[in-house]
Amino acid sequence: MLRKLAGLEIGLSLGILGILLPFGALANPLPIDFLPPSISSRDLCNAPAAGEAEFHTEHGLGDLVLTDELRLKFLVRDIHRLQRQDANRWFEFINALITRRAQLDDSFAGVSEEFARVALHIKARRLEELRSINLIGQLRVRSDELSNNQQLVLARYYREGILVPTDLPFAQEMLREAAFGGNARALTEIARMQIRGEMLEGWDAPLDLTVTLAFGGLLGELTPSVCKRAERIAQEYLKGDIVVANPDMAHAWRKFAADMGGVKAAWRVVEYHLNADADRKDLDEMRTYLQRAAQLGLSPDERQTSQLLASGVITAQEIEDILGFNQSQDRRRVQNSMIPYFDLGVRKNDVVVNEDSVRLQYLRELSAMPEAPGFVFTDLAEEVIARKGRWAGEAEAMDLLEVAVTRGDETGMQMLARFLIRYRDDPVRINRAENLLLDTVSRFGMASSMQVLEGLYRCQLNDAPRKDAADLWARNYAATGQAAVQASATDILTLSPFRSPELLARIQTQALQGRTQARAELAQLLQSNPLTSEAALRLWAKRISPSDKALETFVRMEMDLSRTPAERALAIEFFRRVYLNNGVTSALDLSVALLEDQAREPDVAKDIIEMLTIAGNRGEGASIRLKSRLLAKSTSPEDYAASAFVIYDEFKDVIEERGDFLGLIFAIPFLPANRVDDYFDRAASLMGCENKDADEMGDAYAIRQDPEMVYHWRNVILDFDGGHLLSKLKLVDSQVRLFDAGSAPDMQGVVARNLTEREPNADLRLYRLTGNPDLPGFDAQAAASHLLAVLEEAQGDELVWVMSSYRTAHEDVRAQIDQRRDMAAVLRNAANAGDNRARFEYAMHLRDRAHTPEDLRQSTQWLQKAAEGGYDEAMVELGFALGFGLGTQSNIDVALDWLARAENLSHPRAAELAQLLGAAHGK
Repeated sequence: MLRKLAGLEIGLSLGILGILLPFGALANPLPIDFLPPSISSRDLCNAPAAGEAEFHTEHGLGDLVLTDELRLKFLVRDIHRLQRQDANRWFEFINALITRRAQLDDSFAGVSEEFARVALHIKARRLEELRSINLIGQLRVRSDELSNNQQLVLARYYREGILVPTDLPFAQEMLREAAFGGNARALTEIARMQIRGEMLEGWDAPLDLTVTLAFGGLLGELTPSVCKRAERIAQEYLKGDIVVANPDMAHAWRKFAADMGGVKAAWRVVEYHLNADADRKDLDEMRTYLQRAAQLGLSPDERQTSQLLASGVITAQEIEDILGFNQSQDRRRVQNSMIPYFDLGVRKNDVVVNEDSVRLQYLRELSAMPEAPGFVFTDLAEEVIARKGRWAGEAEAMDLLEVAVTRGDETGMQMLARFLIRYRDDPVRINRAENLLLDTVSRFGMASSMQVLEGLYRCQLNDAPRKDAADLWARNYAATGQAAVQASATDILTLSPFRSPELLARIQTQALQGRTQARAELAQLLQSNPLTSEAALRLWAKRISPSDKALETFVRMEMDLSRTPAERALAIEFFRRVYLNNGVTSALDLSVALLEDQAREPDVAKDIIEMLTIAGNRGEGASIRLKSRLLAKSTSPEDYAASAFVIYDEFKDVIEERGDFLGLIFAIPFLPANRVDDYFDRAASLMGCENKDADEMGDAYAIRQDPEMVYHWRNVILDFDGGHLLSKLKLVDSQVRLFDAGSAPDMQGVVARNLTEREPNADLRLYRLTGNPDLPGFDAQAAASHLLAVLEEAQGDELVWVMSSYRTAHEDVRAQIDQRRDMAAVLRNAANAGDNRARFEYAMHLRDRAHTPEDLRQSTQWLQKAAEGGYDEAMVELGFALGFGLGTQSNIDVALDWLARAENLSHPRAAELAQLLGAAHGK
């Protein structure tokens, strides 16, 4: 058989490329050196994808025209987003979007379109419907039209029998055809099959050629994703399951990725040389790639900077010369700062976005589709308000929201209710607002509507407060656990799982739900904990970065938590960076921060006024009010009143179109009598039902000399839970509610409860509490029971953890376990199953329990198997055994070679042990 494969002819004649293994024979990983191409350095991986930087879906878009290319971008995004959100609920609409995409993109129409429908049915769990229309069977009929990736997907359907009868020969045919087409995933799968000794009929290529072609397909074209693909090849050379583990080849691929613009790869090259032996360490290359990493935007954290300094091969001055000023090198308030991991850009400060943006055009087109769900009209209403203003766009937005309500969109129902509250003098409209809110609760379980209902009854209705109704909805909302935690930044950081478990649990839950404030609070908790991993910091930085509000909340907490001038200066600099990322939405907060810190400087004062003007043009009353105060000639009431009038005249049209609560309140003293009531109604519809906003309403009525309404708002304030007491004592509701509520459970009590409730990992956590002799809860018998309970269900990583825990357990715990279970047999069986970590644990067990030279010999044999499998711990212990002759003859050269391999894998003890052995043997 002879076939064309990715431009190469392959067949039995290709045996000259490597040793042909008979199918059915198990193969070891291959010693193949697949080198990266030699290409000049470029910034490819940092380049945006085609069209990526042309528009932003949520901010000012200039005068762009909605082209078919942009339509397709929006369609693809919405199809994926809605499938992740709820594929079954939005099934008909997603299906219509797929049809629309096919109409706009000829390359998608047909086979790709049908694959998309199959995926939609599976994600929506409409499996019987998919089976009945036989979409997968229809794709099989058209198998000659499929791309390589589509052949691979179809192969999986028929191999695993997904809604079609299992057909292994056909699945293998599709896998083979995808491989002949050069598909890297197919080639890799075939290579794994060959290593397992499984035969693929019609595939004659030797294993080494299959692997080479797989790597070539994996590398693919020079696109911005090439750095990620190069890292995957590097990982294969580190894992050692297809090719023999070769850190030098992994290093070569990481250099290639760094040359193509990969910042992570550039740092990994630096780390390689930091950890390399003297004969492989290239300081010039290390400096080159450190400089490359800095050019690509590397912001080394304290750990990375310490690594550089601890190596002794580069000085602090050299680091500063290469990297320049770097915030993360400064001494911050916390050791594990999350700040270096935020993904921050630069946003244009558009004051009012184009009213006919591509996003608006796209939504209008979707709204014309008969399948368009209600949320399309809600999104459209929000876009109209963002562009025209809350008040100028109200009529159009309310018409759109009426459609959203008829199509059952709960967010649109709540939004329309909030609009109707403005017309609280009209019984029909205010009753409708109330009914819409009740519907969102009863039909959709919207917890946020409970809070809106409380505010309606306690503050916003003309006859408020309606105490009984308000208290009912306050209790209901509190029961949902959705209320934000009321605490200062300092109080948040003092929360303990054994003093305030309810509050911590609420923060964690709300952060996972994507709530703005909770994400920032959890981020502060994480970075204040020195044990938080880098992966956790990166994860939550990634979750916060896309949200302007979450970033603002986080940086405000940074400001509040600053305790020294240095910390304050760093917080201010970070605030400036967030302002560049967020644009005008952060202008007021940064102005306040600068006002507290640097307002004496003329240039800073000028910047503050400019930012307040930008924010004021969005209708932000706090910015307008602050500008008025800053520009007043003095703090006297007369001078402030004169300044306020001038500033009102500057912003009166903006307030009329888009003024927020404080903007409306600011304008009220200057309004003609016939406009006052409308502005008060607008303000009431926007207010938060709390002391601050109610005081603002009362003060505004006092300025208008309306004693009856001043009295009304004093009564509203007196109805607030706790009145003024809590605020005067600087307490919050949650602190008072927990008074004399009973002790929170300790750690052991929590885990014991989890065990009775069959929570995952409860036995594991209880073992850690009862098996540690340094803890007061040490109980050898209980620890043995918990570890054996984990063993009953353990597989993979968990089984290895059990083996390691048994080996390192206190002797009393091991004695209890040995009475109940033959752990030597457990360890031996796991080692024989082929897991290198299990082999290592069995080897160490044999060494620890050795009574004869034969025990030590077997231990060293198992260490060698694990080390040859690429496990760095085994490499170190094998080096120790070879160096000191445990279970084998001493061989210092081989010992040092194994330790060098472990050091290349960044094992922390390898270098020290190698130095010790070298000194002992004169090396």
